[in-house]
Amino acid sequence: MDNQIDHDRKNGPIATAAYALFDVGNSAVGAMHATFIFAVYFTTTIAPENGTAYWGYMTSVAALTVALLGPVLGGFADAKARRKIFLAVTTAIGVVATVLLWNAKPMPSFFWIAIIFSFFSIVANELMFVFYNALLPSVATKENMGRVSGWAWGVGYFGAIIALAIGLFVFILPETAPFGLEKENSEHVRATMILAGIWLLIFSLPLFFLVKEADASSEISNPFEIVKTGWNEIIKIPGFARFFIARMFYADGLSVVFAFAGIFAAKVFGFSNTEVLYFAIAVNLSCGIGALIGGWFDDRFGAFLTIRVSLVSLFIIGIGFLVAPNASVFWVMALIGGLFIGPVQAASRSLVSRVAPAEHTAKIFGFYMLAGKITSFVGPAIYASLILWTGNERAGMVTAVLFFLIGIFILGRKAPGNLK
Repeated sequence: MDNQIDHDRKNGPIATAAYALFDVGNSAVGAMHATFIFAVYFTTTIAPENGTAYWGYMTSVAALTVALLGPVLGGFADAKARRKIFLAVTTAIGVVATVLLWNAKPMPSFFWIAIIFSFFSIVANELMFVFYNALLPSVATKENMGRVSGWAWGVGYFGAIIALAIGLFVFILPETAPFGLEKENSEHVRATMILAGIWLLIFSLPLFFLVKEADASSEISNPFEIVKTGWNEIIKIPGFARFFIARMFYADGLSVVFAFAGIFAAKVFGFSNTEVLYFAIAVNLSCGIGALIGGWFDDRFGAFLTIRVSLVSLFIIGIGFLVAPNASVFWVMALIGGLFIGPVQAASRSLVSRVAPAEHTAKIFGFYMLAGKITSFVGPAIYASLILWTGNERAGMVTAVLFFLIGIFILGRKAPGNLK
């Protein structure tokens, strides 16, 4: 049986919509847990002393775990045509771990509950993308892959906005919290993790029913052979390995931004929980708009150029981010930067989908996660260490800017394979 999904199903709006809705669920967990609500709650309430450093080290260990597991699990998914099953397992783990963060009460004694369940939530949320990304060719053709990838990223950001808005206007802002929640015990904040877990569960379901994956594409199941074969496929394509190495660095820069943007706003500019959520909604809107525009730019001018333009812009804006003298300038820099975060993520995924051989898609997306995570533990670890050494949150954010610069130089000017 041919490995390609039939043309009608690939271009069907129902399958594409189901694919994008998964991003709605996944993005909401990332925004509410890892970047804005729970990350800020942990560093300001559960662990106000050195909380940023602890969060950074936990994020580092999670990233390393994803880096080690991604290629092997991606290979197993390829070999057995079980991408959706692996996706279902990681989704279930993510839902449960996120919901269980409700138990992290605002006291130092609940430090380990917060750290352990946050670790599993982040690992699951990241591993999902190995299998989710591998399903992109099932709903898109080579001709519209950039638009579909960008559209899914954009819809994901807009979904995160809605989830964040519910968290803000239903749980955080009301003088009396809903459902009998006690603000004195931070139950209104902790309840947003239940919201995030349920949100992921609901919006992940359409993909499992409406997107059909290809047949088994490989007979290899030995972990070492999976890694070896995946890498051999990558190095066969001119410039592909260079792209993966470059992504290793610029993804590390993005991971620093995602892990610490909310914490940076709270610690440097004194944002309250409410202000952090307004900031989160605005930045996600900017990222979503950028992803939609970037998808069109990708199909028109190529994924590689989209990545290069986005990275150069993020580097320049990142410098402004660092030296922002007040909250107003910080707001402007963050919103402009968001316009380029969505495109660099979506274009990176579409580039791999266009170049990777169909029979090794999930395996190569495992390496894609490896390239995004094998050093991403370094960024948060450096950030955390700089905070401990200097006591200055701005010093930590230098890490992201440097990783963007390194990524630009390694990426070079020539696209992998025969891409534009």
